[in-house]
Amino acid sequence: MDNIRKHIYLAAILHEIGKFYQKADTENITITSSPIHIGELEALFYLKQEAKYTLWTKLFIKENQRVFNKLLNNTQNESSNKDNLKTLVKSQISKIEQIIKEALLLSSGKEDYTEELSTESESNWKSCKNERLIPILETIGNQDELLTNKEWHQLPVQKQIPSIDNFPQKKIIEVPNYSNLWKEFKSEFDSLTHGTYQTFSDTLLTLLYKYTSCIPSNITHSPDISLYDHIKTTTALAICLYDLMCSGEKPKDRFLLIGADLSGIQSYIYQIVSKYAGKNLKGRSFYIRLLSDAVVRYLLKQLNLFQANIIYNSGGGFYLLAPNTTGIKQKLKTAIKEIEQRIFTTHGTSLYVAIDSITVSDDALLHRNGEDIGKLWGNLFIKKDQRKNQRYAAMMEEDYKIFFSPQSGLNKFDCISGEEIPANEQSYSEGELSPLRYITKEQIVLGHKLRNFDLIIISESEIPYLADKHSVEPAQLGFHYYLLKQEELIKVKDKICFEKEPLTILQANTSQDSNSLIKIIENSNTVYGLFYYGGNELGFTRIPTFEELCHKLDTDNAFRRLGVLRMDVDNLGRIFQAGINPQYTSLSRYATLSRSFDYFFSGYLNEIWRETDPSKSIIIYSGGDDLFIVGSWEKTVEIAKRIREDFRKYTCNNPNLSISGGVALLSPKFPIMKGAEESAIEEDRAKKHRCKQLEKNSFSLLNTALNWDEEFPAVEALKNEIKELHIDDAIKSSFISKVLRHRTNAEMNSHKITNFKTYWMIAYDMGRMKNRTKNVQAKELINRYIKEICGNSFCLNNKTINSSYHPLELWALACRWAELELRTNKQTNKLKENNYGNTLQ
Repeated sequence: MDNIRKHIYLAAILHEIGKFYQKADTENITITSSPIHIGELEALFYLKQEAKYTLWTKLFIKENQRVFNKLLNNTQNESSNKDNLKTLVKSQISKIEQIIKEALLLSSGKEDYTEELSTESESNWKSCKNERLIPILETIGNQDELLTNKEWHQLPVQKQIPSIDNFPQKKIIEVPNYSNLWKEFKSEFDSLTHGTYQTFSDTLLTLLYKYTSCIPSNITHSPDISLYDHIKTTTALAICLYDLMCSGEKPKDRFLLIGADLSGIQSYIYQIVSKYAGKNLKGRSFYIRLLSDAVVRYLLKQLNLFQANIIYNSGGGFYLLAPNTTGIKQKLKTAIKEIEQRIFTTHGTSLYVAIDSITVSDDALLHRNGEDIGKLWGNLFIKKDQRKNQRYAAMMEEDYKIFFSPQSGLNKFDCISGEEIPANEQSYSEGELSPLRYITKEQIVLGHKLRNFDLIIISESEIPYLADKHSVEPAQLGFHYYLLKQEELIKVKDKICFEKEPLTILQANTSQDSNSLIKIIENSNTVYGLFYYGGNELGFTRIPTFEELCHKLDTDNAFRRLGVLRMDVDNLGRIFQAGINPQYTSLSRYATLSRSFDYFFSGYLNEIWRETDPSKSIIIYSGGDDLFIVGSWEKTVEIAKRIREDFRKYTCNNPNLSISGGVALLSPKFPIMKGAEESAIEEDRAKKHRCKQLEKNSFSLLNTALNWDEEFPAVEALKNEIKELHIDDAIKSSFISKVLRHRTNAEMNSHKITNFKTYWMIAYDMGRMKNRTKNVQAKELINRYIKEICGNSFCLNNKTINSSYHPLELWALACRWAELELRTNKQTNKLKENNYGNTLQ
C-alpha cells in the first residue's frame, strides 16, 4: 500500500508538468499531431484525461521512459508478488484517475473542468507561450480586477534565485523564453537519481519549485497562481483523497489543516547575559530554525505524509494538509504530546510549539455555501493563540511537580544564557567560554559554521563518517543536521552513495549552479532541496562583537551605538483572512501567497544586507514576514529604509501591503536581552502610529514613529540639509542645541505647545542667530524654522506635510538625527555634547 501511495505522489507531481513543456515547445504539437504512445505508462500515470496539456506530459514521459520504467522496476523488485505495484495500480486505475482529477479541481477552487476545457483551442495553446505570471502580492485586495484589462506587473521567466532581477516588472516587451528555462530544468532533471520513488519525487518537486514558481498555472481567472504551487497543493490533496479512500471513512469535512507556531522565540534568542552575546546570537537563532524544521519532519514521519503536504514552513510557523481520518487525528494527538515532552526536556518552559488543527470542507475549498479558506485560516489563528496561552497544560495535569517543585542544579550558571546547569547535565566549555550547557555549546559551534557553509545534510541517525562535523539534533526529535562546505561533501560522496537510509541535502542561499551539486549526489539515496537563510555569508574569520560592529576610526570622539532593528509586515493575519476575495480563495493561491512573503524575507533580504556594508551589521533572524538585525546604528537605519523601498517594489506598490519597524540605539555593552525589548517597543510604536487617517506603514527612530510616505522623507530631507550646512560650517552646533532646547521647553501635550513662552524664545534666539549668519541657505533655513513653528503651518521644510505632529517635534527629530550622524561620521570637533532631546543609553 505504501508503494502505491508513493506512485500516486509522483504521478500527481508529474501530471501538470505538460503545462511547462507546452510553453517551452517550439515545435508546436497540435490536436492533429500523431498520437503520443507511451504504452502502459499512460495508464500507470493516469494520463487519459481530456485536458490537452497532458499531450506534453505524455511527451515528457515518453522522452524519459527509461527513467520511469527503472523507477517502477526498482519498486517492484523491493515488493513481494502480493504487493506487485503495476498490478495494484492497474486494479485501481479508474479510482485513482478520479482522485487526481478531483484534487486538481479542489486545488484550484473549481467545481468542474468545463470552463478550463473551453479555453483549450489551438490558438489559446499558442498564446499561452506569451503569458507571464502576475505577482500575487499585487492582487491582494484587488482580485475583483483580475477579470478586467488592467495592466498588471509581470514576473520575469527565469529560475527562482534571490535577486532583484526576479522582481515584478511593469512592462516586459520581450517574449518569455520558456524554451531556455525548460532546457535548464531538463539539464538538472537528467542528473536526478532514480533509485527510489521518495528521493526522486521530492527532488523533482524541488526542481519544479526552482523552475515553475515564475510560471502561471493557466487556471482560468487565476493568473496570479504559480504552476509550482498548484502542482504542490494538487499533490497534497491527491494523497489525502487516496488515504481517505483506503480508510473507508467518509467525514463531512474531508481534510485537516494543521497549523503550528513556535512560541517564546524572541525571549529565547535574546536571553544572553554576557559580553559574548554576538558569538551566540546567530547560532541560537539558527537553532530555532532547525528546531522548527525538525518538528515539521517529525510530524510528516508520524503522520506518514510527504513534502508536498507542507503548505508553508518558515518563521517558526508551518501549515500541513492531512486527511481527516480517525487514524491521523489520533497520531497527531500522540505526536503533539511527544513533541511537547521532548522540547520541554531540552528547553524547559522557555520554548513551546503551539500545534492545533481545523477541519476543511469541500465547500471551503470551493468557496460555496458561505465558506472559504480565509475564514478557516482565521479560526486556526485563534486556536493556535489559545494553545499559546495554555502552554504545557496537558503536561501540568499529568505531572505538576516538574513545573512547580524546586529543581536542584550544579550551582553553576551558563556563562552565555545565565541559566543554571541542571544536576543531570555536565558542564562544557568552548574556547574561553565556560561553564556552558551542552545546548549552548552546540549553538556556539553552529554560529561558527554559519559563517561559511554551502549545504545542510539531514539524517535520521548520526553519520559515522561525518562525526567530526558536529551534528545538531534539535530537542532530540530524531533528525541530525550537518553544515558542510561543498568540497567537504565531495570528499565523502562515495560513502553517501552507499547509504541505505535516505538523506536530505539542502543547498543554502545560493545562486550557484545547483546542477553541479545534483551531479555530486547522483546515484545516491538522497533528496536535493533548497534552503534560504538570512545573512550566513559573514565574510569574517570570526563573528564580530557588538563593539567591533560599532567601531569607528576616531575612537575618542565618534558616536558609537548599536542599532537593534525589528520589522515585519503589517496586518499579516488580516491579509490571510480577508486579503483575498472569498470567491477567489483557493489552496494554491494561499500557498503562492505564503511562499511569496518568505522569498523576500528568507532569500532576497540577503541581497539588501550584502549591498549595505555587511561588515557593520549581522542578520540575526529573517524569515516568514519579519526580521531582526543588529549593527552600527546608522547602518541599521539605512538597511531599514532599503528594505522598505524594495518591499514596495516587490509588492508593486500595493497600498494594501506595508511594513513597519523600529530601531533602538544602545551602547554596545547594553544587554542584548534588554536591547531586544527596546527595539520591540520601537516597533510597537510604529505599529500604533497614526498619521492623520493613515495607520501603521511607519518606522520608529529615537522614540518617534514616522509614516514612511508622509513623514519619514520630509524629516530625512531636513536632516540631510542641516547636516550638510553644518559640514560646510554654514550653521553652528548652537542651531541644533537651540532647536532641541525649544523642543524640551515647549512642554508638548497631544502634539501642541503648552508653554507659550517657547514662541518668543524661538523668535529671540533665531533672530540673533540669523543676524550673525552670512550664508544665504542658512538664513533661509532659520526663516523656515521660525515660520513653521510660530505660524501654525502644516509644513515642514517649506513643504506641506500630512502629519499629526507639531512641526517643532519634527524639526527637533531632524536636528537630533543630524547631530548623531555628524558625531558618528567624526564631524564631532564641531559639535558639543548637549543635554537636550532624547537621552540615549
